[in-house]
Amino acid sequence: MKHTFKEENGHLIATVNFDQEEVKTATGKATRKLIQNVTVPGFRKGKAPEDKAARYIKNEDLFNGTIDALLRMLDKNFESNEEFSAYVKGNKFAPRLHPDVALDKFTDTEAQVTVTYYLRPAVSKLGQYKDLKSDIEETKVDEEAINAELNRLALENAELVPTEKAAEMGDTVNIDFQGLMDGVPFDGGTAKAFDLELGSNKFVPGFEEQCVGHKPGEKFDVNIIMPDTYPAPLTSKPALFKVTLNAVKVKEVPEINDDFATTLSGQYVSKDLAELKEKVEHVLMHRFFDAYKRDKVNNYLNQIKNSSEYVIPSEYVKTLVDDRVKQDQNAIEQQGLSLEEYLKLIQQTREVYEDSIRTGVENELKTSLIYDAIAEAEKIPAPTQKDVEAQIGSPIAKFAENYTNYLKAQNYSADQINNQINGYLNQVFTSILTARVQAKVLELNDPELAARKLHDHEEGKEEEAKAEEAPTEAAPAEEAKEEKAE
Repeated sequence: MKHTFKEENGHLIATVNFDQEEVKTATGKATRKLIQNVTVPGFRKGKAPEDKAARYIKNEDLFNGTIDALLRMLDKNFESNEEFSAYVKGNKFAPRLHPDVALDKFTDTEAQVTVTYYLRPAVSKLGQYKDLKSDIEETKVDEEAINAELNRLALENAELVPTEKAAEMGDTVNIDFQGLMDGVPFDGGTAKAFDLELGSNKFVPGFEEQCVGHKPGEKFDVNIIMPDTYPAPLTSKPALFKVTLNAVKVKEVPEINDDFATTLSGQYVSKDLAELKEKVEHVLMHRFFDAYKRDKVNNYLNQIKNSSEYVIPSEYVKTLVDDRVKQDQNAIEQQGLSLEEYLKLIQQTREVYEDSIRTGVENELKTSLIYDAIAEAEKIPAPTQKDVEAQIGSPIAKFAENYTNYLKAQNYSADQINNQINGYLNQVFTSILTARVQAKVLELNDPELAARKLHDHEEGKEEEAKAEEAPTEAAPAEEAKEEKAE
């Protein structure tokens, strides 16, 4: 048996040639196996002489059996092949993808097959990852940012207050409604005491607008045409909703003052507005600083990703896309819709939907490959068991025991429990390594920012304040110098 190996577009392609003796041997093995199930008149099943039994073997079965025997010979040969073993030991073959076998030639004297193995995706050329430039700018905490956060807090703490006025856009109405189509109620078209914010566009077009102008206690009809994106039998059909408006509620936003400051909890507990502003400033400094570092790192990583070269088998991407589609399908079916109905609802074709998933999958895959490539290039150590245990705050054995007991109570099977535990631990492992790579990328491209801590930023701000005050304190001294000179 002679063979050659060639790497091409994420595939290891093996071209294998069998000689006459090997074809003869494989045919003999196939024949002996097949005659075990052949019944020859005058003999018990499988007991007839080989030359007699062979006459009862179908040509198609003998052909398939011979090819199968040749492939077994190939597998055994490759197991001891040094070049092939290097791929196995290096864990270079993609998981879940079986080799593709093509028969190129077959006669009594020779045979040739091409076996295509699928390789794990890899970075074939890592782009520049040091001394990169970024135009990301740091957001400063100014009065406008502080006021915006105060307004957000006030809006977040707004109360819905009942009113007797007619409903307007922005108000919340509490309604009972029943949807009718051709005079018959339809599934999903009825609810009691439902709170609906007018203008939120949560209901079908036209419904919320027709609630405007009605007061609490009123009953009225809402006539609409169901969207053509709705699943059958609702598609593009006229519908009548019988609505009772139970209450109208307006959003009452508290005034931002000392009293408001004392009502907050958590990190914003304050005795007055002045203290609240200080805490808001402190929180925003942390938030903006963390966002600045994160955006910088992401910008660098995107540059590295875009300038790198990859070898990714299309078949591997397809398995990831299929997995994601299946996950979506299961989730959507839990809501009582098929995937096709959902896509129609969001006005998206199957092709556009899968293209979107494919783009996302490829982007995630390339990002993951870049992390691995940088970790290897910079010799960043992989997380140890001690690192993982520190992250989860527990010995792994204890964590697994507690998690197993919890999942058993949820009626998970043994396989599901193992998958959940391993999946979680893998996520922790990956998150630790990801953080190390991100820290290294920032250090290599902006060492000043990498070394800077938030308290440095705060101290810098204090120094600026002192500098601004300095001239007024220095003025008398300057005047004294002038007087002495005179």
